[in-house]
Amino acid sequence: MKTYRALAKGIIVADEMTLDYAIGKVPYVGVAGGLYMASTAGKPSQSKVKVLWRDHVNSCTLVQVNILTGRPHQIRIHLAAAGHPLVGDPLYVEGGIVLQGANSDCHENESTPAEDGGYRRIDGALPGDCGYFLHAWRLEFHHPISHENVVVIAPPPPALQMPGEMQNTTSNSDD
Repeated sequence: MKTYRALAKGIIVADEMTLDYAIGKVPYVGVAGGLYMASTAGKPSQSKVKVLWRDHVNSCTLVQVNILTGRPHQIRIHLAAAGHPLVGDPLYVEGGIVLQGANSDCHENESTPAEDGGYRRIDGALPGDCGYFLHAWRLEFHHPISHENVVVIAPPPPALQMPGEMQNTTSNSDD
């Protein structure tokens, strides 16, 4: 099972929730094959969200997310669809849809190859853009040969740690 940590906008009231939004592709200029969004025509997708900490001062919520399906951008889309997009996400907004005008400088009839044979950078947000707060925190699986349960943990960066948690990952010196 994959477990992630994310920082979502706003205060999530429920301590735990299951998000069941279908995810599908829609045409998007500059992205071959389209872009994934919350869509009733998409494939079933499920994420389990658990609130770890509510930051009322900055109006954001630290959550732990387990994905039960593995759709592209699933956590970003599900939290946005639930009304809590990731802090810093340049692409997905409330409703699990792409920010209107995210690539407004592009037009459907406009080709992306540049005249010199290269490719131009699309103005606006694209799927690979970073800046949002999401971290693959824990991976747990049954080893196919040893049959042991394997757990791999990648400590989260400070922005995705609960208050006091950072003290556990740094050395304290009384010198």
